[in-house]
Amino acid sequence: MEEFKFAIKKVLPISFAYIFIGVAFGILMKEVGYGPLWSFLSALLIYGGSIQILMVGFLKNHTPLFSIFLISLFVNSRYIFYGLTHIDEFKKIKKESCLKYIFLVLTLTDEVYSVFTSSKIPNYLNRTKTMLWIAFIAYASWVLGCTVGGFISISIPGIDYVITEFFFLVMLSQLLLDKSYVPTTVGLFCSVAAFLLVGNNFILLAIIFSMLALLLLKKKLATNKGGKI
Repeated sequence: MEEFKFAIKKVLPISFAYIFIGVAFGILMKEVGYGPLWSFLSALLIYGGSIQILMVGFLKNHTPLFSIFLISLFVNSRYIFYGLTHIDEFKKIKKESCLKYIFLVLTLTDEVYSVFTSSKIPNYLNRTKTMLWIAFIAYASWVLGCTVGGFISISIPGIDYVITEFFFLVMLSQLLLDKSYVPTTVGLFCSVAAFLLVGNNFILLAIIFSMLALLLLKKKLATNKGGKI
C-alpha cells in the first residue's frame, strides 16, 4: 500500500484534470449521438486525450476512416519517443511480467510520462508497482470521467469549445515552456493553407504541411543560437 500512497500523491492533480476533460468529452459524444457505452469504450480502448477529443469532430463531420487512421498515427507518434526513454527499464519489467509491460506501454501518456521522469521513487518502494499504480490511477480517472460525461444529458452552452480551449492551452504551455514561436507560427500558417485548399477536412493536410515545414526549418534553426523547435 505504500506504493499506492506515493502514487496517489503524485498523480492526483492529473486525475482531476483527466476527470473534468473526460466528462466534457462524454458530453460532446452524447451531443453528436453516441451514448455512454461509446464514451466508455473509446476511453478504455483508445485512451488518447487529444485524439479522442478530435474524434468527436471526426464523427460529427463523417471524416473518412483512412484519414482518421493517418491523423491518429501522426498525433500519437510522440508516444514512441516517450517509450524510448524507458526502453531499458521496460525490458526488465517484461522479463518479470509481460502483462505489466504491456499495461505500462499502453498507458504511457504525456502526463504519466512527466510523472515517471520527474518523480524520484524512494528506494524502499517497489519501483514497478509504483509505476503501475501511477499509470492505473490516471487511466481509471480518464475512463471514469468519459463514462460519467456520457450519462449527462443536459445541454451546456459552449461545451463544444472545450476542444478549442484544450488545444489552445497546449499551445500556450508550449510557448511558455519552450519560448519558441516557430511551432505555433508554422502550425497556424499550415492550417490556414490546408483549409483554403481542401476546406473542413483540412487537419491531415495541415499536419503533413507542418511536419514538412519543421523538417525544412530544423537545420537552419539548430545553427541559430538559442533556436528551438
